[in-house]
Amino acid sequence: MTSKNKIVQLHGNLLNSLKNKDNTTIGKVLADLKQALSQPNETTGLKEEQLSEILQDYFEATALSSVMRNDMDGFKEAIADVHSFYGTQTKESAKKYLMIGLHLMYLLVTNRLADFHMLLEQVDQSVQQKDPYIFTPVQLEQSLNEGAYNKVILNEKNLPSPYYSIFVQILMDTVRNEISLCLEKSYKSLSIKDAARMLLYENEKDLMTFAQQKHWRLANKEFIFGSELPDAASRNTLDTVRLAKQNIFYAKQLEMIV
Repeated sequence: MTSKNKIVQLHGNLLNSLKNKDNTTIGKVLADLKQALSQPNETTGLKEEQLSEILQDYFEATALSSVMRNDMDGFKEAIADVHSFYGTQTKESAKKYLMIGLHLMYLLVTNRLADFHMLLEQVDQSVQQKDPYIFTPVQLEQSLNEGAYNKVILNEKNLPSPYYSIFVQILMDTVRNEISLCLEKSYKSLSIKDAARMLLYENEKDLMTFAQQKHWRLANKEFIFGSELPDAASRNTLDTVRLAKQNIFYAKQLEMIV
């Protein structure tokens, strides 16, 4: 098999494994394709347009594979490569807004809001309003700012791509951690039913797992909050400054969450 045919075959295998979302195979094919593309004279015989398409799919697949593995550090590096590659091309990728949307989701969950808005400013206003890949992170950011956490749950059920799911789950974990801190400060006790509603859990099993992680004491079907709980300051939160500023607002919003 010539080098050209090898690269073309690996490219085809990559597209098939992406279609099937077989991340184990994707990882292996990406490694093989990277090695083939990096060898001197391996790309001889490939037309410039064909090579550009293969490289584009390689960079995009690397980013998508990182998302499927929940590898946020890997995604950060991969999406930077995607943007760099886009900057060298005249033809727009069909996955451009998916890539930008996933990048926006990453910036949102890592609380890099300044970078979020800087990236968003590079997207045309009409695209922001109509393209679901871009519209979704924009709406999520607005919902979080408003404290409308129930809308985050609704968005999770109507995502434009399965690749968004892991980011929404991270957002929900963050939201629940912040709400739980507010509950501990605002209530001495809370029923299981009310706790599930306020923390946006649809089933009691998930709530009980969360409560155990928070070391909440259960008595007579109520969670008891008290001084025996670990100090909130020692817990791992993404943004304690933002939390301190919004605690009062959260307390007012809790009873509005349905």
